[in-house]
Amino acid sequence: MTTTSVDAGFVAYLVLLTVMGAARIAELVVARRLTAQATARGARPQREPVFVVMVVLHVLPFLLGPLEVALLERPFSTPLFATSAAALLLLGVARVWTLSTLGARWNVRIVQPDAVVVAGPYRYVRHPNYAIVIAELVFLPLAHGCFVTLVVVSALNAVVLFFRIRAEERVLFALPGYAEQMGTKKRFLPGVF
Repeated sequence: MTTTSVDAGFVAYLVLLTVMGAARIAELVVARRLTAQATARGARPQREPVFVVMVVLHVLPFLLGPLEVALLERPFSTPLFATSAAALLLLGVARVWTLSTLGARWNVRIVQPDAVVVAGPYRYVRHPNYAIVIAELVFLPLAHGCFVTLVVVSALNAVVLFFRIRAEERVLFALPGYAEQMGTKKRFLPGVF
């Protein structure tokens, strides 16, 4: 990283990581409040060993990406950065839509909701937020061409989601009406997977 344009690109990448990191931290603050509300109504977060792994995994792009740029001297590409940043912005809008649709039922932990949600993106798929996270974990490292980070984090995320979604769906399918209203919908994209 010796030229000014590469340095400016790296700074832009760090700003993007900071904005995304701040959004994730804000979500954790909201989730803590919503967990307290769920506990007050009698719902308890499920014990899930994969949760800690998931948290660590979601921190990895913020650490591995800059490390990959520095150690492997990844060149900055303005079109790749702009495309990734635009995709992340659209994913942010989709995330707000998803979380606002769930309202107080959303959480980072597995907590049995008090009702089945079939509005918003849930009209089409069972797990729109996981689809958003999958895409974010692609575009965040891609913003600075961190292909090793992209592959490693995406592969680990696939393993984590395999266990996480199975645990979450055990709780959701036990909810009256969930199987009837959501059981035939795809998990991530309408008509896919």
